[in-house]
Amino acid sequence: MKAPTPVSTETFATTVLDSGKPVLVAFSAPYCAPCRRAEPTLRQLADELADRLVVVTVNVEEQPDLAERYAIRAFPTLGLFVDGRLVHHSVGVDPVPEFLDEFGDFLPEC
Repeated sequence: MKAPTPVSTETFATTVLDSGKPVLVAFSAPYCAPCRRAEPTLRQLADELADRLVVVTVNVEEQPDLAERYAIRAFPTLGLFVDGRLVHHSVGVDPVPEFLDEFGDFLPEC
């Protein structure tokens, strides 16, 4: 199964903002138990939706400026970026069917 790509402040612009596909950013912290429980779902999304979506992670302890820039206060927070803009966000990670219900309108059809 494909793992989400970790991004840093240095790689955020090229990986997320300049991507040709929508990018799901999972903001998380190492001490966050719900973040660890979300990892299998994020891997499944990265694998099953690879043709429609890029999945990345941001460790907010290592990249606090990104958390501040996007006003991330709870973990895990998912942010969906399309054409370099944050178009939708939510706190928590739902199973894939619920994710598609919430975020699917922002993803291209394949």
